[in-house]
Amino acid sequence: MDYRVIANLFLLLFLGVADNQMVAALLPVLGGSLHKTVEVAGMLVVVYSVTAAIASFVAGALSDHYGRRKFLVAGVVVFAAASWISSQTQTFSELMLARALTGFAAGTISTCSIAFAGDWFAYNVRGRAIGMVSSAYFAAPIIGVPLAGQIADHFGWHRVFLFFAGLAFIVACISLFLPSEQVNPQPSVDKLRATIFVFRSFLKRRDIVAALCVAFFVSAGLVGFITYIGQWLSDHFKIPTSGITLVFMVGGLASLAGAPLGGILADRWGKRKVSIASNFLLALAVALVPFLRWGFWLFLVFGATGLGAAFRQGPLTALMTEMVPTGQRGFFIALRNIASQLGIGAIALVGGILYQHNGYVAVTTLCAVMTMLVAILLATHIVEPSPLIERAN
Repeated sequence: MDYRVIANLFLLLFLGVADNQMVAALLPVLGGSLHKTVEVAGMLVVVYSVTAAIASFVAGALSDHYGRRKFLVAGVVVFAAASWISSQTQTFSELMLARALTGFAAGTISTCSIAFAGDWFAYNVRGRAIGMVSSAYFAAPIIGVPLAGQIADHFGWHRVFLFFAGLAFIVACISLFLPSEQVNPQPSVDKLRATIFVFRSFLKRRDIVAALCVAFFVSAGLVGFITYIGQWLSDHFKIPTSGITLVFMVGGLASLAGAPLGGILADRWGKRKVSIASNFLLALAVALVPFLRWGFWLFLVFGATGLGAAFRQGPLTALMTEMVPTGQRGFFIALRNIASQLGIGAIALVGGILYQHNGYVAVTTLCAVMTMLVAILLATHIVEPSPLIERAN
């Protein structure tokens, strides 16, 4: 297995995830500096998500025909430029435009990183490979976000974007050494027709439609649970920000350890089995949290949510990447990412209403049901595929 490719893809994903979560954490500071309310400042997150979804669709479809590597390199170069532009902005509108460009680059990186991993690693080791790559999702809140917070506190928020621009430049240089792939030699018109045909064929497959529903419920169930737990801890236990951060640290550490382990076990026992078991564990833990008091058991169960989320990440992603041939993988991952973004948007809206009127237990109940639906869909609509491509790594 090529650990240089794994390390490179990890860095690419880490860059985008840490940048996105960092901005969410800095919203109050950005709003105060630019004289905007938190509600208005939240548009920075919205515009980022919209352009990321658009980029996922475009880059995913085109990378099936023109190769993932060039999109990854171009994406991280644009990311570096957009971050530098963000560090030079003086008005909210300038920053929003810069963040839109950053989101477009991040969406390209996210889609093509997973598709590249699906192409490059044989299915029998893909769970372990993607598990290690996906640990970037959990390393970002442990390393990237606190580091960005320290830079913002000591040097101002402009320097945070400058830091990410420099980091992106380094990752761009490293990404030049990613291995090249074979490119589809078809004329551009034929490639466009092929993409339209693939899209129609996807909508006719029950397992593909189920996989897109899985992506929606996976993101909605986890993001809804995490988004409102800080408010719940503050409302019910009067926990300060430092205590809330400690809870997230415990979950993050469990996730960081669980992501590679889940991939290893999935390669031995089957991606589908480990994914189903992980979702059952996660649903149970999410449902229990609002009934616990502050202390050991709350930390333990929250750690279990991190472990369950991490355990399913590698196996589930590896399973999804094998559902379609290599020439359709980028487009499928793009559609999966769009479904995830829709899930995040839906739970952000519905979860806020539920919390306001019915409390956190209503939010966690909905999130637990969504997570159970993931397990049910995996058990009833998706089978462990036979490898379509075997590549020795």
